[in-house]
Amino acid sequence: MKSVFILVVTVFLIACAGNETVVYSNGFSFAKYDYVVIERDDNSAAYGLDVKFGNVISDYHLAVMGSKEYDNLPYAQKKRVLGARVSMSGDSDRIVMGVAFQDYITGRTVANMGSSEKGDLFDKNDREDVFLLVMRSVATAINADRQQALTAGAPQITAPRVAPAPVAEVPQNTPQDDSPESRPTLTPDFSE
Repeated sequence: MKSVFILVVTVFLIACAGNETVVYSNGFSFAKYDYVVIERDDNSAAYGLDVKFGNVISDYHLAVMGSKEYDNLPYAQKKRVLGARVSMSGDSDRIVMGVAFQDYITGRTVANMGSSEKGDLFDKNDREDVFLLVMRSVATAINADRQQALTAGAPQITAPRVAPAPVAEVPQNTPQDDSPESRPTLTPDFSE
């Protein structure tokens, strides 16, 4: 009787186990990063997940920036930028969602988090449930890394500054000549 009870409990626990996956690259920690560039993914944009992800991730002291803002950062800050790609796929029976993080300078994937759950991809509530489940994994990972950095004696973590706006180069002082001969001629490029 005891063995049947243990077998039933084991089967029940296995059935209740989540399908969440969290994988880190060796030496990776969210505490080393201040910024996130959310990369485009066709299927997540269709559901607005990239915007929702940006809203959630900014609550965890990671400033969301665009790739053009990244270009204006000094190299020391570029080393503190993560790229993130949110993807969701599935059908009327199952939803698979994942978030892949990569070091934005090297392009090396440093962490993946995701889940595969029962649900209808075309049902907004089911998508929201899976999104919240994956975001809970992301939030837990970020908080754990930040807490570990604080206990290791790292400086207090504060929200990073947004990248500065691009500054146009100042042209050399040249006399203005408005004659037609001094204007540049535009020639089309048909090399493609």
